[in-house]
Amino acid sequence: MRPVMVAAAVAVLLVSGCAQVPTSGPVVEVDQAVPDTASSSFVRALARSPRPGMSQIEIVQGFLDAASGFEDGHAVAREYLTTQAAQTWDPQAGVRVYGNDTETLNNPAEDGVTLTAALVGVISERSQYVPTDEQTALEEQFGLTQVGSQWRIDDVPEGLLLSRAAVERSYREFQTYFVAKPGGILAPNPVLFARSQGDVSTDLLQALLQGPGPWLEPAVINGFPVGTELKAVDTVDGIVQIDLTAAVLQADDLARQQLSAQIVWTLRQVPGFRGVTITADGQPVTVPGTDPIQPRSAWADFDPDGLSPGAAWYIVRSGRVLGMSDGNGALPVPGAPGSGQPPVEDPLISLDQSAAAATDPDGQLLTAALQTPSRWADARTALRSRGGSWDRTGALWLPDPDAGAQMVNVLGSQKIPVQLDQVRSVQISRDGSRALVVAGPRDAATAYLLRVDRTTGPPRLTRPRALVTGPVRAAAWASATQVALLIVAPDQPPQVGSVDLGLFSVRLLGGPPLARTVAAAPDRPLLSGTKDGQIWQFNGNTWVPLTQGRQPRYPG
Repeated sequence: MRPVMVAAAVAVLLVSGCAQVPTSGPVVEVDQAVPDTASSSFVRALARSPRPGMSQIEIVQGFLDAASGFEDGHAVAREYLTTQAAQTWDPQAGVRVYGNDTETLNNPAEDGVTLTAALVGVISERSQYVPTDEQTALEEQFGLTQVGSQWRIDDVPEGLLLSRAAVERSYREFQTYFVAKPGGILAPNPVLFARSQGDVSTDLLQALLQGPGPWLEPAVINGFPVGTELKAVDTVDGIVQIDLTAAVLQADDLARQQLSAQIVWTLRQVPGFRGVTITADGQPVTVPGTDPIQPRSAWADFDPDGLSPGAAWYIVRSGRVLGMSDGNGALPVPGAPGSGQPPVEDPLISLDQSAAAATDPDGQLLTAALQTPSRWADARTALRSRGGSWDRTGALWLPDPDAGAQMVNVLGSQKIPVQLDQVRSVQISRDGSRALVVAGPRDAATAYLLRVDRTTGPPRLTRPRALVTGPVRAAAWASATQVALLIVAPDQPPQVGSVDLGLFSVRLLGGPPLARTVAAAPDRPLLSGTKDGQIWQFNGNTWVPLTQGRQPRYPG
């Protein structure tokens, strides 16, 4: 049905709670707590009505606080406005987001209050959070007047002004899915809906038909023909009945499979969803390879995480690459990589676990098949494997101090421009649409999310978005929607952070002493290698020592 891929399929990991607990070894408490910077995101703050005698600044602050309450069309927030302003204020005119604890309210005149804050992002027309490229100043004026003996706002900025914390409280994150180039697997595209909304099936389908937006679009394929619109949605006993316009009939068989996978994976997030039927102007749309009612389990091969759930993880011990699978302990991998001849470091395992790359004592990058027999071969590049990754086409991506990145395949090596300086790590997402890049000076490096632009010619890494976490030493893809970062700030113990790629929120998970690396994968334990040759595992609450070895790595 779909083209053969290098990688198999997997499920989604939430780093914060899906790690597995070791069955042996002592539990050692780490020397720092595990703070949860995202926990406040799920506490619903109730909007409060104005109280008698509130000052001008208190009225504006109350309005800003109440603006995150979407119930009844922001009814409580409108109580802070005059009757005329309440009628004309349009909260749908856009959302600007300012940093937590950056806002200041001044009262330069009796009838005016000025808000200044750091603008950190916006929520776009496509319901997506878009961080600002650089932190810029936000300044807005509020005009006030007295209504009776009470102050009310009569001149209010258009749209919503929300703090980061208010956004995390007030919105739910969902994914719409598009087909990652070169095809065959899905890539997520996050959207945000107000928490007060009920069934989001229609909203999700409308967002899906709008397309991925300009940031992701060059990296993905949309199976829906141009002009396809949603006519009706009806849900009966968990079966969602979707009626589209006749434009969808222009899709060929492959495109119908792609758009079906996009629909099923997008609607899987809706509670109670069991399956979907697709019609065009009321007539069934035939999709090769599936039944008229496409079940929730359909299109498993399009899984956006691109890795088998039971995938092994790998370490280096005494120069040999060892595979760690559930219940089998550490075993040398087949062929040259497991022989220790020559001893190697920084192993990279392909997504289908058929090949390995590593660096020998002379700094030479080698590749070999994970089979017996096999031999190491020169990878035909002067770069090392540290900070590199495999993509699902079987190409190696490596950080290049000159060009930014280098892609190595059977045809040789090719320089890939990156719009960043001092690139230290290039981790391609398992779907292939995005790259997690660490760049900058060693003690002040930043993690960035970039897209893999495949519109024309060789792929390029473009449009970086900074992940604001502090200095980053190592990075890994935890799932299609989350990444794990090793954050090492000066004079601070190492911390592993889990970053959500929809709202770019960070959850800090502590870290083992002397941590140097981090490894993550969907539905697999979160791992870290330390300077003294130990592998530690996060069990959902703390870090525990697991085994001896270095440089833990999942396929990819």
